[in-house]
Amino acid sequence: MKKINKNDPLIKYGGYASLMTAIVVVVVIILNMAVSQFDIKFDLTKNKLYTLSQDTVSLIKDLEQDVNIYSLYAEGSEITVVTEILDKYASYSDHINVSNVDPYTDPSFTVKYTQNGQAPTVGSIVVETDSGFSVIPYDEVADISVDQMSQTAYIRGIKLESVLTGTIRQLTNGAEEFVYQLTGHGETALGEDLEKELGYSGFELKTLDLITSGTMPEDCGILVINGPVSDISQRELDEIGKYLQGGGKAFISFTLTTSEMPNFDSLLADYGIANSGRIVMEGDANHALNNNALYLVPDLNAENEISSSLVDAGTTIFMPVSVSIDSLQAKRSTVNIEEAAATSQYAYSKDIMEITAENNGAKADGDPEGSFTIAAAITDTDINGVEEGTKIVVSGTPMLLDDSTNNLVNGGNYGFVMNAFDWLNGVESIDRTKSIGAEEYLQITQSKAIVIMFVSVIVIPLAILLVGVAVFIKRRNK
Repeated sequence: MKKINKNDPLIKYGGYASLMTAIVVVVVIILNMAVSQFDIKFDLTKNKLYTLSQDTVSLIKDLEQDVNIYSLYAEGSEITVVTEILDKYASYSDHINVSNVDPYTDPSFTVKYTQNGQAPTVGSIVVETDSGFSVIPYDEVADISVDQMSQTAYIRGIKLESVLTGTIRQLTNGAEEFVYQLTGHGETALGEDLEKELGYSGFELKTLDLITSGTMPEDCGILVINGPVSDISQRELDEIGKYLQGGGKAFISFTLTTSEMPNFDSLLADYGIANSGRIVMEGDANHALNNNALYLVPDLNAENEISSSLVDAGTTIFMPVSVSIDSLQAKRSTVNIEEAAATSQYAYSKDIMEITAENNGAKADGDPEGSFTIAAAITDTDINGVEEGTKIVVSGTPMLLDDSTNNLVNGGNYGFVMNAFDWLNGVESIDRTKSIGAEEYLQITQSKAIVIMFVSVIVIPLAILLVGVAVFIKRRNK
């Protein structure tokens, strides 16, 4: 038998290698145990799927009553990302209790939370407090798209945070802000789905007829003027002007009209903008839906507070039949206008009076061309010189606030609109839709997660250890 030389370099190397392998394996196991024990997690997803906004965190931490959140999934078929987000809510407050209920094994649960004869279904979320409960349907938990070729439904993104935070706010605090929609001038009504979105975010929508009321409501948080086709009166101009000068907030949309609107134009001019009266035609197929020059798919400004998060998430908005927004040379130095959405450089605009059945809106000599602003954010100091005073968001089309238009871009329009309302209200925007990127990400069930954890925490480290031992023994026997 060959005598083993302990000073043999191969023996020393093999021993050191095995020792280092064992140390690494032990450290990995200890780190995994520590991370599991103390629930240490890092959100490394591209669109921060598991990171809650500061608005949500503040609401949760300030809770003074218990909130029970129930997810409805068959045992072992929970959507991991939804479960993780719910657990994130619970981690910020002892007042939030999260649990999953299997509606197949506990059908009496759904009976208890039936609303208007409709029982909650699989995938729904039930939120309950001492004051009542609310059911969030599965289609409001996630953005669900349908592949037109295969007719297969798939999850494109998660919008749970905005809906859940709004529901908790409603059940614990009630509406925080009133949004008034001006009427009496042929304005386009806000979509029903948008009204629901507003409710989730703590806004209550009301209508405002200034002609009959005569004065702006004292509780008006945000004024919406969505595509009037006739002019406002002088009295309305005075009231709205006084409201804005006092630090008011407004969302204003332009629309196609042949009516003269001197009072409305005067209101806009006071903040350095004008309705150009020119309809925008997109010349780049990548910025036009179905190659229709009127169906604008604009670029969003990554530097703007309203649109930046949408750019990060790869969200698209759709602004059909839009007029361009002109910035006036003569404006107060306190007014700041920032572009939020714009056409491509290949667009052109036409005076609506020059569009006929014969020319079909084709570009003519003299038509302005280039990139046109079709959504903008405006700030101005109020009468007291407060920097966070007057705020106005302007859209080149009222269709931005339309349900059917919003559905064509999987909720992208309302993501923009609600970000705008958050900005007007002075709070951090909640990501209404967090794009997943890969649908498989949502298909990991609890059982699959256990298998992955077992393989990564036990099987792989053990395999490395065994390989190290085998190498050591082999080299020792040489």
